[in-house]
Amino acid sequence: MMRLFLMVFALTVACATPVLAQRPSAADFAAAPSMRMAAISPNGNLVAAIQSVPGGEALVVIDWRARRAQQLQLARRDRSLFLDGVAWKNDDRLLFWVTQRIMQFDSGTGSRRRNEVGELDITRIYGVNRDGGGLTQLFENNRLALETLSVSLIDTLENDPEHVLMGTWGNAGFTLYRVNVNNGRTSAVEDAAWETVGMLVNGQGRAIMRMDALPYGSGYRYFRRPATGGRWTVAHEVRRGQRSQNRDFYPIAAGPGPSQVYVAARAEGEDYQAIYLYDTNTGELGAPIFRHPNADTAIIGVNAADNSMIYGCTEIRRYECQATDSSMQRHFDGLSRYFENLADFSLDSVSADGQYWLVRAWGPTVPTTFYVYDVAETRVSPIGQTHPQIPRASLADTRTVDYTSRDGATLWGYLTTPAAGGGPHPTVILPHGGPQARDSYGFDMVVQFLVSRGYAVFQPNFRGSEGSGRSFARAGYRQWGGLMQNDITDGVQHLIASGVADPERICIAGISYGGYAALAGAALTPDLYKCAISIAGLSDLPELIETERSDAGRRSALYAFVQETIGDPSENREQLIAASPRRQVERITIPILLIHGERDEVALASQSERMRDALQRAGKDVRYVEIEGNVYHPWDGWTSNDVRVLLEEMETFLARHIGAQ
Repeated sequence: MMRLFLMVFALTVACATPVLAQRPSAADFAAAPSMRMAAISPNGNLVAAIQSVPGGEALVVIDWRARRAQQLQLARRDRSLFLDGVAWKNDDRLLFWVTQRIMQFDSGTGSRRRNEVGELDITRIYGVNRDGGGLTQLFENNRLALETLSVSLIDTLENDPEHVLMGTWGNAGFTLYRVNVNNGRTSAVEDAAWETVGMLVNGQGRAIMRMDALPYGSGYRYFRRPATGGRWTVAHEVRRGQRSQNRDFYPIAAGPGPSQVYVAARAEGEDYQAIYLYDTNTGELGAPIFRHPNADTAIIGVNAADNSMIYGCTEIRRYECQATDSSMQRHFDGLSRYFENLADFSLDSVSADGQYWLVRAWGPTVPTTFYVYDVAETRVSPIGQTHPQIPRASLADTRTVDYTSRDGATLWGYLTTPAAGGGPHPTVILPHGGPQARDSYGFDMVVQFLVSRGYAVFQPNFRGSEGSGRSFARAGYRQWGGLMQNDITDGVQHLIASGVADPERICIAGISYGGYAALAGAALTPDLYKCAISIAGLSDLPELIETERSDAGRRSALYAFVQETIGDPSENREQLIAASPRRQVERITIPILLIHGERDEVALASQSERMRDALQRAGKDVRYVEIEGNVYHPWDGWTSNDVRVLLEEMETFLARHIGAQ
């Protein structure tokens, strides 16, 4: 067991020292994270972590001072098992959850064979001692939950040494249970509704908020009630896209008062989201307790002992964190200096006495790395990282670039350039998905792979992106192929004018909405790019809207959101057709690479298949690669081999059309 940990630790230390080495392969970048989750024990002596091992994933417990580890459990990939989380209940016992992806079939009748109707993820939660003994499946005496449905951890009940709160669906819908972590036995606490998918409890273990799913995955409805109990009252409704795009209301954690919840919300008339203490008794937000004047805020740290807020963070171009205590802020500042401003960081967990922090750090040249920080000694001890096989010396730093749009808006984007040689560079423009999403400062597997091959990569923060206020997000409404695309184009023109990008060697690529933007770039600005790569992208807006209407219904909240953000064919059909690359293939003059997962349910593979067919009929240069198997929207269901294939296809395609020299 010690060998596994020492191997990971040695690689972590080695990566911190610049060395001359061959550039990493596509397989190196595509490899599953060596360590992707960790939590520190209440006394701070041990760290539980999930690590990749041959054949699957292992739950390990690490004595970080002695630099040794013990493997407790193994989830085998050939059984479609995945370790999805780990948490300490106390110093001697921890919880971990395992998800198994199973295929569902219809019942079949007579001679008709059963048909696959989709996959279902089943999650189980286990308790185990820190030495690997005492393995117990929670809900052990609840046959209904064991046989049919997933369970979820609702609250660890800090003040109860033997129990946690868990939820699953029973005879009456979603039910909250008190579960013994030692023997797995359950007792029902209360029932909710069939639509309920989660609950939030206060410091006394009483449910004060619940979240119900709206039909067809169109969003959520939040309910509230006072700590004294009583009827549930609707608190807020969030349609699909609004949480990521506008962040109008999102419960984060229980507050210090029995009827208080920390929420990330946008008060009436406010452009930016802030953190509030929401009163579940009255439904009032009160005054903001943490905010930033120029960006949305949604990240806080809470003291598990009394639910007091200990820090808040805002993601602007980088993470900016502010502690409520000046001494804690000094440690934050010290950690920033330790990472030489090359990485941002967060506190994933803290020991009960606050003296040991499990810190997660990330940056363009720092693949996510886990550390234990000793507050008294101000000492940082590395535990492991996600990509130890990639030498730090082969990674490139990222900077922000400011530019002005054609209509005078101030915009910016992330630019990553090869370390060797100055510009102008062969350049890949990489708009993000969503479009109600954003890029972040950190290690990006696709970006760093492309830069390692000699390309500069630009990620524009176009209007419609999240995190920069309501008005910035709403500026992208019904602007597919319009203002959002213009913002990307104006960023490219800025890179050319400033000598960063070689105008004769620019390609545009993207995933999901970014894939649409790549195809739109090829169709709407045919002279700007030399090639385009669409990964799980969209090509036909009227068809997309019709699919959403057919699936969700004309009067559904989901379809109303699609109409609001993309368009309504009964109102602006010509605009939608003009912005649909499949309807504009005659304008495309550059080679196109299309890559799509076979079972993608977010952006149907038919969007790429029909784009391929239209391009072929028009005599255009197109290559279509379908990633076969149980492969959904990136990166759901994608294996390391699937990602490797994608990277190698991109590398070959780019080398042929804008090849770095």
